[in-house]
Amino acid sequence: MKLAVVMAVHNNKVTLKAAVKSVLNQTFKDFKFIIIDDASTDDSSVILTELALNDKRIKVITNKNQLGLTRSLNKGLNQAKAKYIARMDADDISLPTRFEKQLQFFKTHPDIYFLGTAAYLIDDQEKQLGLKRYPSDHDHIRQLVLRFCPFIHPTWMFRRSIVHQIGDYNQDFLFAQDYELVLRLIPKFKTANLPQPLLKYRVNSPTAISLKNLKTQEWMALKARFFALTLYRYPITESWKLIKPLLSFLIPVKLKTKIYQKFYWK
Repeated sequence: MKLAVVMAVHNNKVTLKAAVKSVLNQTFKDFKFIIIDDASTDDSSVILTELALNDKRIKVITNKNQLGLTRSLNKGLNQAKAKYIARMDADDISLPTRFEKQLQFFKTHPDIYFLGTAAYLIDDQEKQLGLKRYPSDHDHIRQLVLRFCPFIHPTWMFRRSIVHQIGDYNQDFLFAQDYELVLRLIPKFKTANLPQPLLKYRVNSPTAISLKNLKTQEWMALKARFFALTLYRYPITESWKLIKPLLSFLIPVKLKTKIYQKFYWK
């Protein structure tokens, strides 16, 4: 199997079916879809069972107790034996050619080990709010990574070999686990982003983890930056790049939400 797709689910019944079908309807068909049901208490489990009966590419693993996103994703990574691994979230929508275009990029760029894409931003009603695009080349990504995470988590695709070398998600990070992993891998592997939007990324939603736990997420991101400077051999001369994230952490959530609506979700 060339590709494995990893997704964690917890009480996502409203958006789950659309997310799963967007993966199943990819133009690239040869993959295993590993879905970790993190002890959902709504109808998510029922939806997953029904979908899995109709498509043998789906493998559902159900946690008896809620483990959280980080541990659930690691559980999925442990099951993913393919050469490439893609991420997906249960409230987003992959566009049909996403996997095809990402795999083609890897084929023509053997030096790249980790790849994201641009994304359309949508709200909880799937209304398009704007477009998010990060730098495409590794050098630019490296320059910016201590300021913010220059990848959209559910657009990730990477060579599985990086997991053998740097490990999986850090289980001490309940949030910002994607950012901490990115900070670990960038000094060792070349990365890139495709400029084409290949995902519909749900923001400005009452259920979005980034709003419900924003302050904890920001604190974990600051912790990841501290690890980068002290453990991952980022030059201490780059510590000034933490000033803006630290100031951002001090802004109240309600005000920050308004700022995101005006500047980020566009």
